[in-house]
Amino acid sequence: MNIISIMSDEHSGSAIFSSGDKHVVSPALDRMAGHGVTFSNAYTSCPLCVPARASWFTGQYVCRLGTWDNSTPYDGKALGIAEHMEKHGVPVYQIGKTHFHCDGEYHFAGGDNLGLLRIPDLGCYYRDDHVIRIGAEKRFQEIGVSDGTERFDDKVVKSTLSWLDGHKGLKEPWVLQVGFIEPHFPFHVRQENWDYFENLFKDVELPKEVLPPYTSLNDSLQSLRRYFFGEMATEEIIRNVRIGYYAAIKELDEKIGMILDKVDQLGLADDTMIVYTSDHGEQLGYHGLWWKCCMFEQSARIPMIVSLPKSEKRVVSEPVSLADLFPTICDAMHVPLPEHIDGQSFWPLVRGEENCGRRDFAFSEFNAHGIPGGMFMIRWKKYKYVFYTEDSPQLFDLENDPLENHDLVRERGESDEVRTVLDECRSRLMSVCDPFEVTARAKAFQKEMKRKLGLPDEYLIGRGGAFVPHPDYSGMKK
Repeated sequence: MNIISIMSDEHSGSAIFSSGDKHVVSPALDRMAGHGVTFSNAYTSCPLCVPARASWFTGQYVCRLGTWDNSTPYDGKALGIAEHMEKHGVPVYQIGKTHFHCDGEYHFAGGDNLGLLRIPDLGCYYRDDHVIRIGAEKRFQEIGVSDGTERFDDKVVKSTLSWLDGHKGLKEPWVLQVGFIEPHFPFHVRQENWDYFENLFKDVELPKEVLPPYTSLNDSLQSLRRYFFGEMATEEIIRNVRIGYYAAIKELDEKIGMILDKVDQLGLADDTMIVYTSDHGEQLGYHGLWWKCCMFEQSARIPMIVSLPKSEKRVVSEPVSLADLFPTICDAMHVPLPEHIDGQSFWPLVRGEENCGRRDFAFSEFNAHGIPGGMFMIRWKKYKYVFYTEDSPQLFDLENDPLENHDLVRERGESDEVRTVLDECRSRLMSVCDPFEVTARAKAFQKEMKRKLGLPDEYLIGRGGAFVPHPDYSGMKK
């Protein structure tokens, strides 16, 4: 069996028509879900591009890797899926965005247009200063119709189709990883798609959760809102962002459809598993927050669809993580799982097995720009627990409060039921890491990198400089 693994950027888990959002136009993803397994509770390892992609590629949590932020890209020193599969005779090819270090070594058998990271994002070095991100307003202002020039994802899909044409005769199994930028802001979309969603949304009221008051924000999240200049988002801007985002999802879906059609055309469909996921979601103004970097569902929950030859539609509710994809691909390809990684294969769940010995929760973390402390999430049963090193924890009952408007700690924190759930969730968090130790380590690292980069005390530039050598990954070994 061959595997095509497709990763987009900033696609929320709910923003697919077949997952319940009736405004989304996603026939290709719906087609995948129609003959595959949809994981309804899949979560990113970190709601930020660089750390999330490092976790996906290595099967490790960010707190192990030390790839804390968008200034610390993965550089190949920790074992990645391509190197591991190479050792076992399975080539891994990469086309499109990785957001890895521009000078790293990743053991791809081949690839094109890798979308490597070349310039550090410096906001992570001013976490305690409660700054507004330099250029934050441009993210709202630049949304709109594209100028018609060929874009990164256009080149990615062309390269992917060409690769499939050129490798259709391979007899040995292979893995092809495809990385798209869409539907990541600034949402530069074709005129016809902008017009379609502008017309669709003109008579649709904005969700009340994107408008004040934002009752689920604590001090840490207020700092994050300030960092992305959330106060700028008028109702008109919010509407434009929604138009652009949904149009970008449609354009992503069109490209995925082209890949699915090519697989069918070449006769590969009967022997190819196709996986679709995203590095994180898009907050889209819910709770007054933008882009990502928080643990609300729009940002932290991601799509995870596994389309199998001749498979029937199925939805699996067990929690899974982006870090689980590495061992799952190994399992599907009959490659031994690497030792000492955090991810756990969900291949048994794909096969319909029960009681397969997986952990019963998903974990996510954030120690980057916008907030002074660390943020850690446990998704367990119907609950979401968010631990802050500088704020009280939050607890949401996602079954009865899917929009996360009612923090049970604030509303019923003294009840025995809530205390019991908090104990259960905290125990699971501590089984992964000590959040205070992790945050202290992240901030110490960022302080040292700031010194090595020669950055001023005051936040004066948003991006710039060259990467400095990354230290060892917290003692991790290949």
